[in-house]
Parts: sequence; structure tokens; C-alpha cells
Amino acid sequence: MARPRGSKQQRQRELRLATGGGKMIGYIRVSTSGQELKGHSLQGQITRLHEAAQREGIELLEIVQDVESGAKQRDGLDDVWARVRAGEAEGILFPKLDRLGRSQLHLASLVEQARDEGISLFSADEGWQVHRGELKNEALPFLIALAQVERERISRRTKDGLAAARQKGIVLGRPALNTDLQERAAELRRQGWTTQQIADLFNAEGHQTAKGAEYKTMTVYRMINRVDPQANPEGGHRGKALAATA
Repeated sequence: MARPRGSKQQRQRELRLATGGGKMIGYIRVSTSGQELKGHSLQGQITRLHEAAQREGIELLEIVQDVESGAKQRDGLDDVWARVRAGEAEGILFPKLDRLGRSQLHLASLVEQARDEGISLFSADEGWQVHRGELKNEALPFLIALAQVERERISRRTKDGLAAARQKGIVLGRPALNTDLQERAAELRRQGWTTQQIADLFNAEGHQTAKGAEYKTMTVYRMINRVDPQANPEGGHRGKALAATA
């Protein structure tokens, strides 16, 4: 039997475009709950992604969001990347480069992987960075360096703010876990509620996580796991915070 023509990467690229061509998954992030109320608000980023998708004729499947204080783990970004590689979409739509990678090295790695695998990366503010594996922004290495500088500037500003709070005698730290909400979440899950529905309910009622952020599906999933892991059926949830694109 004759071997299929083209490299394995080429065949994967063709399959991805056959199923996900013209489609993108959005990704947005704020580093801390406080930034939700400032220039990088989730709603502001969502609006920019919708406008960019309409302008470019992109079908925006949905928007995945990360709201967290740490830079080392991005559950939402990992989810988006895996789904793109699986052929659900041809690439990722995001607001700015400094909202995508967690460091200069990580961002450079994402760009190189996109080029190798034929994945598209589109910034709502900065345009096409990589289109189906082709580097479109020749200044991208320079912009990656700028993104790292911006992240470090935000980090310094956050540290300065925490130091000022301590000087004023403000007690910092995570509050105790809300065990009542954990039990309630587990009970709702047993009744057939999705983790997204539970997160939406808690947010609508004005509850906040221990970090002072809104509830996400992964947060709810972990809450339930603490009290009754059996209430989370395997494969019954995505475990990521998804923003509606309607």
C-alpha cells in the first residue's frame, strides 16, 4: 500500500483546516480579580474579540477565560490549545500578545508551535501574528519582548500595591473556604446541574471565591470534589470557564 503523501504535520494541518477552517476560539485573561474592574476587564476583552471576529469574517465559536492571580497555570489556555490541535478550530483569537503568553519564553514557544503545526494566532488589537502556520508579523520577536516587559511592569505594580497595603496595616491572605457553598454545589450537581449553571448561580447571588473573583466552572468542579467527588461524573463537564459568545 502506498504511503499517504505529505508529512504527518501537513496531513494534520489539512485535517484541522477541513474541520476548523475559518473558525477561531477566543481566549481572554485577567491576572487578578482587581483588574476585572480596570482596563483589562473581561467584558472589555470580550467586546474587542467580537468586533475583531466580525471585522475579519471569523466564526468565533466561544470565548474561554482565565481569571487568576498566578502566571504559572492557565487552565483555560491549555484547553483552547488542545481543542485547536484537535481540529475544532484553526486558531486562537485573543486581545493582545501580553494577554496570551505567561512569559517571553512561553509566548515564543506558542508562536513556534503555531508555525510548526499550521495554527493561526490573531490579536484583536495587533492583527494576524501567525496565519495557518505562516508568520505574518515580522516584528513579532520584538513584540514578544515588549509583552514580557509589560507583564513585569504589571507584576511590579501589584507588588508595590501589596507592600503599600501592608504598611497601612491591611491584613492580606486568603479567607476561609465557604464550606456551605461547597455542600450546596455538590447537591446541585447531584440534581443534574452543570458546573457552568452552578457558577452562574453563585455569581448572580453575589458570591466570590477565596481570591475575591467570580466563580468559574473549574472552581465549582474543585469545590464539589472536596466534599463528594462522585458528584462529578467523568466527562460530564468541560471544567473550564467559558464566556458566552452570543
